[in-house]
Amino acid sequence: MRGGPSRAAGNPKYCYEWVFVKPREFVVLNLWHDMFEEQENGKICINLNSRKYAEEVSGVVKHRATKGDEAFQLAVKDKLPIRVIVITGRRRSRPTEKASHVEARLLDPISWRITKYDWQTGDCTITRGEEKFVDQFSIPEDTGGKPERRNVSGTAFVRNHFVRTNVLIRAQGKCEWCNETGFKMADGKIYLETHHVVPLGETGLDTESNVAALCPNHHREAHHGIKRDDMRKILLKKLADLYRR
Repeated sequence: MRGGPSRAAGNPKYCYEWVFVKPREFVVLNLWHDMFEEQENGKICINLNSRKYAEEVSGVVKHRATKGDEAFQLAVKDKLPIRVIVITGRRRSRPTEKASHVEARLLDPISWRITKYDWQTGDCTITRGEEKFVDQFSIPEDTGGKPERRNVSGTAFVRNHFVRTNVLIRAQGKCEWCNETGFKMADGKIYLETHHVVPLGETGLDTESNVAALCPNHHREAHHGIKRDDMRKILLKKLADLYRR
């Protein structure tokens, strides 16, 4: 996406705001590419302190920096994933310098996560690709050889990536039916399966209050077991109680 004076004038909220929050789902940050740091392990991170910066500036910039720190706190508290819009151009490094000028923006397809936040000072580290949990939609299929080609037509439900991610974070690696930890994959991540308690095909909603994280065995049982109706009732009540708080 290209950014320039005409675009900024046409949509100043999008172009000038630093952070956007969708409560209980995700935080979106506008971050400069030259802020990225590569660690020895190859991971990309950003170290910043919006609270400290807010103390050095005034007016609308102070307001934006304060909103940034509040968004970081919310992301830590609710364990929200971070989406980053990468910005290139001329960045103002000091409050007294001429305003920054954005040349281009690009939404990073990889989620980020706050891996360090100091509640006393506001020091914050955001790391790219820091997801500890995966589900059945996170793993590419292994065909095991040359696949058979078939013509396929029809429709499929599009599942919200952020709903799945937040449900996995909520479960913290444990099946929400039996409370057993999912199995560890070769890359160290914990595997569970996300399950729509009321199926999408039955007008179930693609929301966190209708999605449970289950171990593979209980996911299959929730679909095909003799106790599936009881499991649905119990899971719905558990999720309703959780989101009623």
